[in-house]
Amino acid sequence: MKRATILTLALVLAAGISTAQSISEGEGKTIEGELVSAMCYLRAGLTGNDHMGMKGCGTACVKSGNPVGLLTADGEYYTLVIPAPEIADHVGRTLRATGTIKSGSLVPDKLEMEEGGSWKEVEIDLT
Repeated sequence: MKRATILTLALVLAAGISTAQSISEGEGKTIEGELVSAMCYLRAGLTGNDHMGMKGCGTACVKSGNPVGLLTADGEYYTLVIPAPEIADHVGRTLRATGTIKSGSLVPDKLEMEEGGSWKEVEIDLT
């Protein structure tokens, strides 16, 4: 009886996890969050642009070729599949990306930056 209960709970949990993953992945998804340097955030949990005693640390990391990601208000992180150096000057700003999510990465069709209470499209070659 105890084994059956444990097995049932494991199956329900597995089904719940697979359903959550299928909901979060797909086309036409929009994610809003802070643009962060993947190197700074994933290695040390650092956000914003100025940290480790260096003004513009995030921008410097991204300009040197490190990837970028969006960190949502809920603490979810998505790597952006884009030419990161082209967007380096926006590290630390709030961005909105619309595109396809797969395996924790977002391939954007459109990027927008919050500016003065409205959204302005970021000009970047996404092809």
